[in-house]
Amino acid sequence: MSGETVLRAAGDVGFSFLEGGGECGELMRQTDWSATALGAMEAWPQSLRTVVGIMLGSRQPMLVVWGREQITLYNDGYAAMCGQRHPRALGRPFHDLWFDLWDVVKPILDRAYAGVSTHMDDIEFTMHRNGYPEETHFAFSYTPVRVENGEVGGMFCACTETTGEVIARRRMAAERARFQQMFQQAPSFMAMMNGPEHRFEWANPAYLRLVGDRDLIGRTIGEALPEAMEQGYGALLAEAFASGEAHAQSGARFVTQNEPGGPQVERFLDFVYQPVRDEANAVVGILVEGYDVTSRIMAEQQRIELMREMAHRMKNSMAMVQAIATQTLRQVKTVEEGREAISGRIAALARAQDILTRVDWDSADIREVVDAALSVLDHARGRFRISGGPVTLSSQKALGLSLALHELATNAVKYGALSNDTGQVEIEWDAKSDGDFTFRWQESGGPSVEVPVRSGFGTRLVQRIVAPYFQGVAKLDYATQGLVFTLNGKVSARL
Repeated sequence: MSGETVLRAAGDVGFSFLEGGGECGELMRQTDWSATALGAMEAWPQSLRTVVGIMLGSRQPMLVVWGREQITLYNDGYAAMCGQRHPRALGRPFHDLWFDLWDVVKPILDRAYAGVSTHMDDIEFTMHRNGYPEETHFAFSYTPVRVENGEVGGMFCACTETTGEVIARRRMAAERARFQQMFQQAPSFMAMMNGPEHRFEWANPAYLRLVGDRDLIGRTIGEALPEAMEQGYGALLAEAFASGEAHAQSGARFVTQNEPGGPQVERFLDFVYQPVRDEANAVVGILVEGYDVTSRIMAEQQRIELMREMAHRMKNSMAMVQAIATQTLRQVKTVEEGREAISGRIAALARAQDILTRVDWDSADIREVVDAALSVLDHARGRFRISGGPVTLSSQKALGLSLALHELATNAVKYGALSNDTGQVEIEWDAKSDGDFTFRWQESGGPSVEVPVRSGFGTRLVQRIVAPYFQGVAKLDYATQGLVFTLNGKVSARL
């Protein structure tokens, strides 16, 4: 029977419910229903005609399952959900359409045929409707349809495929989770403050650590961080909120307390106050983001201090070199003698400076100073007896003692215990807990000692110049059996 003949016959008996309906309506009009379990359309009950008419007239996906054979009727919206199983599924048992989902679908369909409706906002299926497995989601209702005698004749379903929305929400949730993880693990500190009162909405762990893990959420900055208000950060927030322009600072000083009543902690911050706007472009909050750069600022300050200290020490060293050169040249008779004396003394200074730069420029251990000063006499080290405990010398004390040792060693090689093959030198020192310090250089086994006729710069350096560095006195004793040098003063002892 042609579609035109069906429509005309249907129109004769009031079957206008088959009009329209797009592709599925056309297929239903062309079907010889008398050859199916539903029978000729003239025998269809009014309830079936009504739900079919509603179905074909709707753009929402709809389905009718009818009779004991559970014959399937659907509209174009539902046909799109059937995939490659359309149009063969139209007019066939519901099981033939969703055989691969039957263990889930059948219980719901059975309830509808038992007169119990079912509604679900989301149900998940793995469908093979297009020849491959795919995750799908639906919102639907199965509603029993009763015929004239009150019995359930079938089921009417209005549904919507929500696969796209569910997957989109899942992706958004995953993105939010990734953002949350990044937010939690971010090395920068971040916080969101809402409204002109700057009330904390959220803050990441780095921000909480910055402010001593205080309870911030739901509190204004004035309530949670009063010290920030006192240091002018509240005014900066207000300015950014009112102007709508970002405010950034580099190396800003922020003094806080890790706990109430605890010690103050000084920090330096690079940060930005970024206004946040709503849909109407009005500023509704401030996003705070930045880094704790305290270590960088402190390192820079230390570098500047070090440069200043180095400049100061270089100035002192140059002054000492100048004094050594001037005094030495006044005492020598020849240029060669002056060159040798100046070179030796400057070399002694350089060895002491080496020790200081290996440590921290501020101090050195006395044993290192002694060893460095005597390093030019390595061939005679077996003729020295050295004893003494750890003593910390300031830079000036280390330089002064190094020069004194150089002069004593030079004199010993030229005239004293080291001028022959049998002489020896004993070096010893001691420091008390109160800082009293004694240093002694004693020669023996060398030529007989005589008091010099005149005192050169080396003698004055040993006796008069070095002693003031130790706030003490120095003495040279020209004993016949060997020269003795003693120094008494003050040091910082490491006991």
